[in-house]
Amino acid sequence: MKKTRPYQLKNFQEDVLDRSQYIPVLAHYWASWCGPCKFLEPIVEKLAVEASGTWQLVKINTEDHNDIAAEWGVRSIPNIKLFYKGKVIADLVGAMEEADMQKWLTEKLPSEGKTCAIEASELIAKGELEKGIELLEYALDLDNSLNEARLLLAKLIVWKSPARIVPLVQDIRHVEEAEELILLASFLTEDVPGLKEGKLKGRFINVKNLLLNGQIDPAILLLIDALIITKSKQKEMARKLTVAIFHTLGESNELTKKYRRQFDLALY
Repeated sequence: MKKTRPYQLKNFQEDVLDRSQYIPVLAHYWASWCGPCKFLEPIVEKLAVEASGTWQLVKINTEDHNDIAAEWGVRSIPNIKLFYKGKVIADLVGAMEEADMQKWLTEKLPSEGKTCAIEASELIAKGELEKGIELLEYALDLDNSLNEARLLLAKLIVWKSPARIVPLVQDIRHVEEAEELILLASFLTEDVPGLKEGKLKGRFINVKNLLLNGQIDPAILLLIDALIITKSKQKEMARKLTVAIFHTLGESNELTKKYRRQFDLALY
């Protein structure tokens, strides 16, 4: 009789998708011929025992379940997929030492705060911004270490609450988007630096007022116009502000798509 290996997959729907509705499930895709899989196998089993039921390990032999591996995009093994609420919330390819695996799990395993942040992102994607922002705030109250949630919240509130941006993203300013949000917030909350009184300074003040009033479309037009008629320091300010606006809105945003080419042409 063939010996059943521990944690072996029996039914993907029940063992992974259904169970992940209540507890995180770590799906370990492996094969008997895979050396790195053999290295990782005792590590994930040991960590599963030490987890004491806070998450469940399911091992999926890709030789026996090639269809499941293909369905979930497994192209290289060992492959770890962390399922929660029926969805993959984290993915890892390749083997690693136990300490690194434990660190990865600590970062990726869901918590109430992480779950709220995921739900908030889904609401925002559906256009339910107020509910999404409210849930993001709650998620960060539960867990302020959720850097992606802080970054997303900062992008959503920068126009109405620029004074909140620096406290939100100060300790992740090494991330380009965080630095751009701080640039925008500083522009919106402080006096326009390095400009003498006159038409040019008035133009940037108009940009500032438009952004504060949520009128992003005409603000971008003024900045693109400033790129054409200004030089050196002022041109660089207009460039940085426009790029920061595009990144904050996102590349798929209609305004970004509408003005990206016009902006590129104005630079040269």
